[in-house]
Parts: sequence; structure tokens; C-alpha cells
Amino acid sequence: MAYVRFKLSDDTHKILKKVCDRLGMKESEIARIALIEYMKSLSVLSHEVKKRRKLRI
Repeated sequence: MAYVRFKLSDDTHKILKKVCDRLGMKESEIARIALIEYMKSLSVLSHEVKKRRKLRI
């Protein structure tokens, strides 16, 4: 497991807190989901998965 630290502007943090309150989730969980979705949009995640599958075969 890895830990990621990041700094948000005050305005962005307020938005994040509102989203968390509405969804009933923790800030860390929302941030994790956002990071995964961002990596998917860059095709980084799918590229790594494909690469690891080739190594297993």
C-alpha cells in the first residue's frame, strides 16, 4: 500500500468537503477514486495492467 500527499487550494478543499458530506464518504476515499479515474483517463492504469499480465504468462 502506498500513501499519497497532496495540497489543495482552499476553494478546491471546500468543494471536496461538500462532495464528501453529500456522499457520506471520507476525503481520502474521494481523492483515491479521483486519482484512479484520472489515471484511467490518461490510459496509465490500463497500460500497467496489460504490462503486468504479459509478465505473468
